[in-house]
Amino acid sequence: MQNILNSLVRPFGFRVVKAHQTKFVYQHSYAGGYTQYRETQIKYNKRKLEQVWADEATLTAIVDDLRLHGLGNTGICHGARNGFEVTWLRERLGGDVIGTDISETATRFPHMHVWDFHEDNPDWEGRFDFVYTNSLDQAMNPARAMEAWSRQIVPHGRIYVEHTMAHSAAGAGEMDPFGAHPMAMPYLFFVWGRGAYRLNAILEIESKKNNGLQAWVFVLAGGDAKLGRPSGEPSHSGSDE
Repeated sequence: MQNILNSLVRPFGFRVVKAHQTKFVYQHSYAGGYTQYRETQIKYNKRKLEQVWADEATLTAIVDDLRLHGLGNTGICHGARNGFEVTWLRERLGGDVIGTDISETATRFPHMHVWDFHEDNPDWEGRFDFVYTNSLDQAMNPARAMEAWSRQIVPHGRIYVEHTMAHSAAGAGEMDPFGAHPMAMPYLFFVWGRGAYRLNAILEIESKKNNGLQAWVFVLAGGDAKLGRPSGEPSHSGSDE
């Protein structure tokens, strides 16, 4: 409907936009709460199961950074859908890299686990050299997801969050509930980090191989303290189905 309306008003110099499209940060609210969020994520995962967002240019930059810091033996990729980045990184690094997705379809692919990436997993605490994701925009609570990931890396480990303009507020909605302009991300990481992690570097990718978008990979390093879940925050159960 928005495309139809735009075609009608464009000749007059106007454009229809979402109410939040001019914001720097947007978080979608689900009337049905977590249940609706989970169902929505699984629905769109299945629709896009064969699509791959990760690309060779971005992953190569991450591999180079890992090697520069003597890392890469272990890793976890969150929101990895069909496991493309998991397989690619395992082959290039020769390490034990696994992936997660909230949908049960994850079990169709090697080294993939069904898991809600907001959740802590005691078996993963302090286990990985790195975390990689291009799916922070799919978080119902990005701050909580980042907290969980910060607990999964070794003390000198790194978290790689891939971000593009497609991850901004203009692109957010039911399918991708979190959106933020790339310029806002360092501030958000500062506010969310609270000692658990800090922005260490930004890897700039001029053009992704699969869609031509410019990308920024925000590299977070572990902080001086580990966080517990804020009091009163509800837990959403995840499972390795």
